[in-house]
Amino acid sequence: MNIEERVQKLDEMTAAGQILEALEEFYHPELTTREGNGDEVTSKEAHREKLETFFSGIEKVNGIEFHSSAVGDGVSMSEFTFDMVKKDGDRILWNEILRRRWKDGLVIDERYYTA
Repeated sequence: MNIEERVQKLDEMTAAGQILEALEEFYHPELTTREGNGDEVTSKEAHREKLETFFSGIEKVNGIEFHSSAVGDGVSMSEFTFDMVKKDGDRILWNEILRRRWKDGLVIDERYYTA
């Protein structure tokens, strides 16, 4: 599977809410992630823990909409809208670009740009 095909499958899984499953299949053990200018998370395991903590606070996912993606030389960008409700009743509505750098067919670095 080439990077274009991997990006398509990863985006499909993300839009279906299979984010933790996609982490297992498409992310490098030495993954680093960062939200905007926030602190960097270093390792796939640490990112999994962060996601599990985040999702434990979600009451309902109203929808995850995929908009578009672009693939270059070892890099991809995918655009989504995430619409969720937290357990405290607050709504999360993110328009987000996920920039991914790839190594050996796996995401090694991912950064989130959210509006």
